Amino acid sequence: MSQTTTKKDRWGVILLGHGSQRGTSKAECSCAWSKDEFPAWCQECPSTPNGLQQAATRLQGMLQINESQMVLSCLEFLEPFPHEAAKMLKDRGYDQVVMTPFLLGNGKHATLEMNEIVEEVQDQLPGLELHLADGLGLDTNLADLVVQRVKELESSNEHSSADQGIGPHGILLVKAGTKTEYDDCIWLEELGQLIEDRLGTQYAVAVAQSHYGDPTMDDAAAKLAENRCVSSIMCIPYVFFPGIILQRNIIGGLKEIEARYPHIVMSMTPPLGVDDKIISTAADRVRKVWDQATT
Repeated sequence: MSQTTTKKDRWGVILLGHGSQRGTSKAECSCAWSKDEFPAWCQECPSTPNGLQQAATRLQGMLQINESQMVLSCLEFLEPFPHEAAKMLKDRGYDQVVMTPFLLGNGKHATLEMNEIVEEVQDQLPGLELHLADGLGLDTNLADLVVQRVKELESSNEHSSADQGIGPHGILLVKAGTKTEYDDCIWLEELGQLIEDRLGTQYAVAVAQSHYGDPTMDDAAAKLAENRCVSSIMCIPYVFFPGIILQRNIIGGLKEIEARYPHIVMSMTPPLGVDDKIISTAADRVRKVWDQATT
């Protein structure tokens, strides 16, 4: 038995999401793009609270740890908050805890707030060793999941290539907005290029933020429509769950793009949801901390 396997039983794990009060009904799902008629490709996306709990349960299984070692925590809205989650694990006898951010971007939540949380917890619980794992960020698993979403929609009845003209298929990947001062989105551009490389020469990928910062959805759509002359644009919401950002910012933004380019066929995939590719990436981040701590 490896050193990591024997020592992992002494660790607590916090899966740290953002949290939301939204995303609890189908009316807030991306399926609303289809005029309230839920299409055949509807993923039955879970609400944010249920989805995050599913993620924590799957992560526990992948890490092969027991239930007492895993706590789901959120930055906002959903308790327990990080300092409360850390105290729960310490009270259960775990003096070493790894906190893994379940966040798709590299903005303020994933950088400045993480460091502030670590400092706060260490001040409140001086006997606890809190280790911060890397966020999800740029990862081949996430690129593969986006490609999977593209192929799923293309194979559904809701997306017909016969309706598309000559030109590459445009892919518009849209993440939740972060102010440019907190995230330059270089990683997002690199992810977009990775996705385009995987899809092949018949596709053109542009990335955007739903609001706040650059690149904007308008700029990304112009890049696809005017510079790369796409015949269609498939919007992929790079968010976990249905919610206000998806409904108001991403779907709303795509409707404006559709009005600006009526000759281009528009479609939208479901959000990412809870997928084993994402959970596997989070598990790898935890194992990396374990490996570094045992060497």
